[in-house]
Amino acid sequence: MQGEVKDEIQNAIDKLNLSESDIIRLDNIRGEILYNEFVTYFIKSGERRWWWEDFKFQTYSISEFENPFNYIDKIIPLTSGNVWLVVEDNYELFYPVYDCNPNVIKDIIGECFGFEYYIIDKNKEWLLCENHHNRLIAIGDKLKQTPFNWQLD
Repeated sequence: MQGEVKDEIQNAIDKLNLSESDIIRLDNIRGEILYNEFVTYFIKSGERRWWWEDFKFQTYSISEFENPFNYIDKIIPLTSGNVWLVVEDNYELFYPVYDCNPNVIKDIIGECFGFEYYIIDKNKEWLLCENHHNRLIAIGDKLKQTPFNWQLD
């Protein structure tokens, strides 16, 4: 069974008329390899549903926004190439991984129903996620330095 989130994202891609240079889902082999790499790198206890509950690194968060995804482009660097977009989808064996232009992430998420997602720098220097509590959680100095009122977790 294909997960609902992948369907939502594909519908958003179609509606926004995005190309493969904007966003492409990795095949299952490469996607699962990267997914496991991210879990090993970022999560203390290994595999778990909500990564944000057990990050290895110091986190900072913001909880004051109604639609936090609208602020993605003000937080993540948009000029350093594509990023990884990892979307929580409980109907999948692992969360789908997309190679994505950061400039389109906000629009894609805006076209979908709510789901948790993780945006990860290709060098794993930073991570930004939104959880089901409308909380943006950041890892990495580059994200902490944005002009938001980050709270140390």
